[in-house]
Amino acid sequence: MLSEKSVLIVEDSALIAVDIESILAELGATDIATEGGGETRIPESRRFDLAVIDIHTASALGDSLIEKLGQESIPVVFLTTGDETRIETGYTGRSEIVRKPFTYEDLCGAFARLLG
Repeated sequence: MLSEKSVLIVEDSALIAVDIESILAELGATDIATEGGGETRIPESRRFDLAVIDIHTASALGDSLIEKLGQESIPVVFLTTGDETRIETGYTGRSEIVRKPFTYEDLCGAFARLLG
């Protein structure tokens, strides 16, 4: 499903980021960039096929990340601990919402719906 795909992860919890990386690698992603925390720098020159983003971490980074992903039509899996059925980010591209704590099946289902 993710064979040869490039994926951006934005998550401030190292444990959750490692879990996501493991799932992505198992599904065949070969280029995974993980960012998070207060010093996050999103790679400017890289092109991603998919992004997995903690909504609260992304909101701390400002609107530029969401705008860039939207301009490049990159599908996004938004992670949240809340009850949101919609996330007000201004992002208008294809997206899925996955609630934490998530399962392997939760993420795989979101990836399949976005990339399938």
